[in-house]
This record gives sequence, C-alpha cells and structure tokens, in this order.
Amino acid sequence: MAANNAASILNADKPVCAFFVRGMCNRGASCAFKHDPAFAPSTLGATATNAPSSSLNNQGNPNNKLLRHGGKGNANHNGSAGSNTSPPYNRAGSGRIFDPLKARAIQMAKDAQDKEDRSTFASPSSFFLQKDQVSEATADIDPPFFSIDVECIATGYGSCAKGINDGCGNEGKNGEDVPSNQYNELSHRYPGRVAMVDADGNLLADIVIRPPQNGKGVVSYLTELTGLTKEMCLGPEAKSLEEAVATIKSLLPKNGVLVGQAIDHDVEWLGLVPGRDFERLVDVSVIFRQRMPAVLAKASEALKNASESGNTLGSKDADPSSDEYLGFDTRYRSFSLRHVCLNLLGTDIQSGVHDPIVDARYSLILFHKYRNSSVTQLRIVRDGLHRAPVTPGFAAEKTPVLDGVCVSSAAYPYKRAGRKIWRWYVTRKGQQSS
Repeated sequence: MAANNAASILNADKPVCAFFVRGMCNRGASCAFKHDPAFAPSTLGATATNAPSSSLNNQGNPNNKLLRHGGKGNANHNGSAGSNTSPPYNRAGSGRIFDPLKARAIQMAKDAQDKEDRSTFASPSSFFLQKDQVSEATADIDPPFFSIDVECIATGYGSCAKGINDGCGNEGKNGEDVPSNQYNELSHRYPGRVAMVDADGNLLADIVIRPPQNGKGVVSYLTELTGLTKEMCLGPEAKSLEEAVATIKSLLPKNGVLVGQAIDHDVEWLGLVPGRDFERLVDVSVIFRQRMPAVLAKASEALKNASESGNTLGSKDADPSSDEYLGFDTRYRSFSLRHVCLNLLGTDIQSGVHDPIVDARYSLILFHKYRNSSVTQLRIVRDGLHRAPVTPGFAAEKTPVLDGVCVSSAAYPYKRAGRKIWRWYVTRKGQQSS
C-alpha cells in the first residue's frame, strides 16, 4: 500500500507529455514525461479533441505542468478536460495532419547520423574513451590544419564548375604532374584568386591568378560576385596558375590537412592531390549537414509495411549508420557557409563580394569550434540549422545571371525565357521595318 502511494506521488510530480495529449508523441515508453491514459485523445471523447481555452493554459495557471514538454496544456489543474476552442490534436501547428510514421522515419535517420564515423573531422583523442576511462593515447597528435579558398572567373556562359577550362585550348593540362581531373572541356570556370590561411587564421598567401593568353578565353570576371576585375587579373602582381599552385604547395606540408567548405572543388581546381601534396581534406559541410529520409512517404510506407507484417525493417547485421540497417534510403541536406556562420556565429560573411580570405578563416573557426562536439550537441546544431530560415545565395539574393553567365543552375530558365523574348523582339522589329 505504501509502495503504491509512493508511486502515485512520483507520477503526480512528473509532468504530462503535451505531445502525448495531442496524439503526437513518437517516443513511446522512452519518453521522459508521463503518458497518462486519462489525457489520451481517445479518452477525452469523440468531440473533446481540442485544446483548452487560453484561460486554462500554463500562463494563466502556474500549477499546470503540461507546458514543460512544450505546447499548451489539455486540462486544468484538477485534471478535467478543457473547453473545445482550438484545432484538433492530430494536426501540427502548420495545419498538416501529423503522421507518427513519418516522424519516426525522420527520427531514425537522425539516430543513424549520430552513429556515423566522425574520425574524418573529430580529434583522434575523442575516440579513445572506453568504459569511462581515457587512454594515454589522448596526447595532442593533431596534424597541422590549413584552409584554402578559390574564387573563379567565367570562361563560358554556363554554370558547370567541375574542373577548370581556360577557354582557349587548355594547354596547361599537358604540364608536369597535372591530374587528369583538373581540366574539363565542359567546365565554364577558371581560378581567379586563391587564399591560404593556417590554423590560427594567419594569412599565408593571397594570389590573383592571371588567365592564359591575357584573358583571351574569359567572358566575365564576375566582379559583383568575386570582386575581381580585368585590371587586377592582368595586372603586374598577378601570377600564372602554375606559379600560384607552386606557392601553395611550398607552404603546405605533406602531413597537412586542408579544411574548407566543399573544399574538394578548390583542391580539384588547383590540381592538388591528397596523399601527394597533403595528407587529407576535411569538408566543413559534412559536420553540419542534416540526414533525412530520401523520400519521406516511402520511408513511412516501409515502416507501416514492417509493422503490419511483423517483419524486421532493414538488415540488423549491417552498419547501424547505413541505409541497409534502416531499411529505407536517406539523403543529406547541406548548408552553405554563409547560412552556418549567420546562424551559429551571428556573422554574415558574404553580404557583399566573396572574399576567399574571410571564407577560409571562418571555415577554420567553425571547424575548431564544433569538430569535437558531442553527438547531442551536433544534433542540436543540425536541427537548428535545418529549422532556420533559408539563407539565400548570390543567385537568389541578387541575380542568377551575371554578364550573361549562369551563376547557378537556377539561371537557365531565365536565359531560355530571355532568348524567346529576344527572338520575338527581333521578329517584331523586322516586321515593323518592312
């Protein structure tokens, strides 16, 4: 009897899960809040599925503990049902019907990301934690970190930036130690400026690159985006791409690690090779990207079928972080460097022209600040970035077409529309003149 009274007292002090009251909790028995059947939507009656009036919420009644789990309470402090004045519990705040299977699929994708290997960016010392004891191998064994950032000029009117193209024959691809993936005839970009900083943010190199044949193949220097002009790129202080790459290689030790946002593109543009010119690279966007079901409806359907058939979803012998283990495909949503800096550091680094020095420095700042964050901290950061308002890029904020060049793939519909208008204008003008 005394034990029952003690349990009743504990349950009385435990807040009721507001999401359970609204039929939206997908935590089940693992939920840290009380799932009281008295507050379940089904027990409140067929018509009593609405939230109470504002006079019964936690702001008007400090004794109501339901809001400690978020949302408005569903009963007054005496436990009686409130009045029916709000939308049904099975609807989310946006008005969409809440699907617990979709919520579960999203949760499973996040859980799988938490189990992913972080050795590509985290400090080696963070992986020696075993049985609450830290090994002696936690000494500072981090390699030297550097960051490079490249701004490109346009040698074509498209948006393809896979490899480089000088626009006048690509004679540089025949040079010594030039990797096969550096030059691409279909590319529309060529390096115009490269910056390199060390782990402390000290500037090691800032080089303006002279295009071959005095810029014969250049169609635009994309000044509004890069800050580069014809005078700068053809000036006396500009260096050839080969000279710029040689300078970067001389400053980069063999055991160096390159850090940056989508840095694989910068490495490809400069013709650097991992394992030969430096040890490895770290893409900062990998730290902050959010994993989610590739097609939410298909993931929800897979969970439903597994539940109805009683079969186990996925292969439990596979890696717990893999899609095979989950039983449905997942994808990543990556965030721009500007979006991450704006929401995590409160700094807009690309409100004007893109400065490669600033981009490189802030890539290292984010890397050092979050590389060794716990799984829980990274989950919070990723969720925050995912829920934050979209940060527009240059194409969305200013113009997708600059000097006739497609800044992004979103520019192609505008160019096609422009061609149609131009053909109509020429035809109309010809008819009027005749």
